[in-house]
Amino acid sequence: MKQITLKFLRFHCLDRHHCAVQYYHLIDGIIKRFEEANPHIKIESTVMRNWYQLMHMVNKKLPADDETPDIFHTCGGDTLGRLAEAGLVHDLTQDLDNGWREDFVAPALYPLKFNGGEFAVPLEQGCLFVWYNKKIFQKFGFSVPHTFDDLLVMCRELSRSGLVSFTVGNREKWPGAFFFCHLFHRIGGEKVFVSDFTKASNYADIRECFIQAAEKLIDLVDAGAFSEDCDVMDYQQQRLMFVQGKAAMQLNGNRLLNYLKVEGPGIIDQVGIFPFPLVNDSKGKASTIFGGSLATYAISARSRHKKEAIAFLKALTDKLAARHVIYDMGDIPALKHISYNDYPYPLQGKMAEELSRKEKVLVHYFKYLSPHPAGVYLNLVSRLFTKEISSIKAFKSLEEALINTPANNIKLSKGLPR
Repeated sequence: MKQITLKFLRFHCLDRHHCAVQYYHLIDGIIKRFEEANPHIKIESTVMRNWYQLMHMVNKKLPADDETPDIFHTCGGDTLGRLAEAGLVHDLTQDLDNGWREDFVAPALYPLKFNGGEFAVPLEQGCLFVWYNKKIFQKFGFSVPHTFDDLLVMCRELSRSGLVSFTVGNREKWPGAFFFCHLFHRIGGEKVFVSDFTKASNYADIRECFIQAAEKLIDLVDAGAFSEDCDVMDYQQQRLMFVQGKAAMQLNGNRLLNYLKVEGPGIIDQVGIFPFPLVNDSKGKASTIFGGSLATYAISARSRHKKEAIAFLKALTDKLAARHVIYDMGDIPALKHISYNDYPYPLQGKMAEELSRKEKVLVHYFKYLSPHPAGVYLNLVSRLFTKEISSIKAFKSLEEALINTPANNIKLSKGLPR
């Protein structure tokens, strides 16, 4: 049988101490298993350690016949959408319709759909919840808040008692951006999440929703929801504050459970989760959950080995891969192979079940933006936490960054299918 090499462009942040390193080893194991089962196929991996480096390489190599990766990492959202629109990504719809789709939790496929096509498949799924300390809630007589106004009342009461409502390690920017992302959605719904609002037909609506979201984030600051030093705290300090009972809540993904098993196993039975509350009289629905995958993969439209690449994607999303995600990673697969009752931790099974009940997974707002505006966005949101910038100035700063940045940097080659 003819020997085939599949080029695999991967993303693993190996210089940081978190679950990306574990996923590196997990994917390595799947590659080894696949190659043993298919000795005529060799997987040639190139590992990117930085998200923006990955985006640069994808935009550079996908259009090139001699350099294109057969399989590449993606997180969905508008970044993948632009590549699909340029004709650079293979449409997997027909393969999914052939019985493969039933393996996936439906909402996890949502951020991978564009213009009637489906362009990637996920192995796992990160989902954001508000994690709360049940003992603290019981002490104050709190129930789970269903509206943002209810949440503000709770934050003010906790602050008066000297407790931090939300622990946030905002030195790394993205923990604070989780709050803005939710508020932006809860106010404006999915239609405000676009790659460049300066060119959007609903620009005026996006502007209004963005400014309102910024103002509500400042309302949380004024309610004493965050520690005064949250801008210099890192992510580890965020987690430890919660473990030590110094904060009632944190807005975080399901991967937090893996940290808690090491840093605070005694608190796991005291922890509950709930979706970020809705904003009264607004468009966002609780049926949409925010998430992001560390392991979502697509196939180049220029790959000469699509049949073999699809076979590899199926190995990346089979029952054994799902078991590795659950039992080795302590994470949630984007797959339905394993019963929720069989998850090793009840909270882990509950999060997976909550995901299955949602209609849509929406990726974080910065992943809709190209690299420079994304960096500007993360920095300006962190300044809202310290009230160094107004809501209107924040919007204008991002608008200026978008105006001064090309719509995309995809290098289209001659003869590219559109």
